Amino acid sequence: MLSSSEEKLLQSFRRHCRQNDLFPQESHLLLAVSGGLDSCVLLDLLQRLQEEWRVRLTIGHVHHGLRGAEADRDMDFVAKLTEQHHLAFLCEKVEVKKFAEQYRLSLETAGRRLRYETLDKMRQQCGAMAIVTAHQRGDQAETVLAHLVRGSGWRGLAGMSLRSRLPKSRTEVLRPLLPFSREQILDYAQQRQLQWQEDQTNADVRFQRNRIRRELLPMLRRRFNPQIETQLLRLANISAHTGAYLEHAAQQALAEVTLTQEIGKIVLDLQRFWKYFRIIQAGMVRVVMRRLMQEDVTLTFIETGRILDLLLPKSNPQIAPGTRRYVWRNVVEVASDRSGAAFRRLRPTPEEQILVPGQRHTFLEAGVMIVAQFEPMAGTWQSRSNRHSQFVDAGAIRGPLRVRFPRPGDRFQPLGMPGFKKLSDFFIDLKVPQHRRAAVPLVECDRGIVWVCGYRLDERFKVTAATQALLHLQLEPL
Repeated sequence: MLSSSEEKLLQSFRRHCRQNDLFPQESHLLLAVSGGLDSCVLLDLLQRLQEEWRVRLTIGHVHHGLRGAEADRDMDFVAKLTEQHHLAFLCEKVEVKKFAEQYRLSLETAGRRLRYETLDKMRQQCGAMAIVTAHQRGDQAETVLAHLVRGSGWRGLAGMSLRSRLPKSRTEVLRPLLPFSREQILDYAQQRQLQWQEDQTNADVRFQRNRIRRELLPMLRRRFNPQIETQLLRLANISAHTGAYLEHAAQQALAEVTLTQEIGKIVLDLQRFWKYFRIIQAGMVRVVMRRLMQEDVTLTFIETGRILDLLLPKSNPQIAPGTRRYVWRNVVEVASDRSGAAFRRLRPTPEEQILVPGQRHTFLEAGVMIVAQFEPMAGTWQSRSNRHSQFVDAGAIRGPLRVRFPRPGDRFQPLGMPGFKKLSDFFIDLKVPQHRRAAVPLVECDRGIVWVCGYRLDERFKVTAATQALLHLQLEPL
C-alpha cells in the first residue's frame, strides 16, 4: 500500500506532466542520471508510469573525470541501477578540467557545457526525442539567485524552464521535477526506500553554486525572509512571462522595420527603428542576432548597448564620426548609414576566381553569376549594354581575367573620368549602401579593375574606333 506522501507526489507528478504535455505517448527519452537523489527519484517515477504512458527510457550518465574513485563509484552505481530496471545504458567520460583550461572557463561552466554536449550525442546515438533532467525547485531558486548576483536580464531571471532547447542542435530538454521541492523528493525516496549516491563536492564552497546553496540562501532565509525561495520562484515566473511578452513585441516590431532579409544579412529601417522604446530595440537586436547565427545566442548588456548606440542618429552627440561600424565577436558586422542598419554574418573572404570565357562562374556571397564571352565587332553591341551587360575592348586586356571582391585601397578610372578614384569614394558618391559594398564583384586583369560589376567600367577598357574584338561581360542574378 502506498503511503500518503508517496502517493501524493506520484499523482502530482502525473498531473503536472499531463497538463504540460511533457511526455507524448510512444516517445523515447534520454534520462540523465548522475546517481544523486533527484535523478534516482525521477527514474523511479518514470519507471512507475512507463507502462501507462508507453514511453521508452534510455539512461545517460556523464563521468566528468574530476572526482577519481568517487566518480567511478557513481558510474558503477548507475550502471547497476539501470540493469535492475532492464533499461538501455549509455555512459561517456569527459575531461572537464582540460576543457576548462583550453577555453578559459570555470569548472562549473565547463562541466555544464560538456555535460549537455555529451548528453546530446547520446540522444542522437539512441534516437531519443528529448533529454530529461532532474532539476528541482531548489535548483531553480539557486539559478535565479546566481543570475541576480551576476547581473541578468529577463531571460536570466526567469531561470530554467520546464522545456527548453540546446543552443546549437535545438534538442529539447525537459525538466519535469522543477515544481517539486527537495523535501518532497527526499520524503518520496525514503518512503520508497530508494538508494542514491551523495556527491561530496556538493559541500565544497569553492564552487559558486555551493556557496549560494550553503551560505547565501540560508543567510537570506535566516536574516531577511524565511520564504526567500518562494519569492525567487515568483520572480522567475514573472520574469518568464515578461520576457515572453517582450520577445513577442520585439518580433512584431522587427517585422515592421525590416527592409531586406537575405541569407546571412538583415537590413533595418532606422527611421522606424528609432520610434520604439529602447527595451524593444534591444529585443529586436537580439532576435536579429539569433536569426543570423541560427542558434540561441546571448548578448551581454555591453554588447547590446554598443550596437544600440551605433544605431542612434548621426546628430546624436554620443556618436563620434567614424564609429558607424561594430563587429560582434568577429562573426557579425553591424554597419549603419543613411540607408539603414545592416547586420551581416561574416564569412571568410572568397578567393578570387579566374574568369574563363564561355564558362559561368557562381558567386554565392554576391548572389550572382558572371559570364565572359569573346565576340566579333558588331553594330549591335551598344544597344545591348546596360548595368548588367557590358562590352570592353578585348585587346586592352592583359593577363588572365579574374573576379574578386573589394579590398581597402582599391582604385580605378571610372568611365568618362580623366583620372583615378578610390573605389570607396566612388561608392560614397553613388550612395551605394555600405552593407552592399563588400558584395560587389570586381572583374580585373593585370592592368587593374576592368569592371565594377553592376556600376561602372574602367575608362582604359572602353570600346573605341580602334577596337577589333569585343569581350562581353554579363552579370546574372542567381
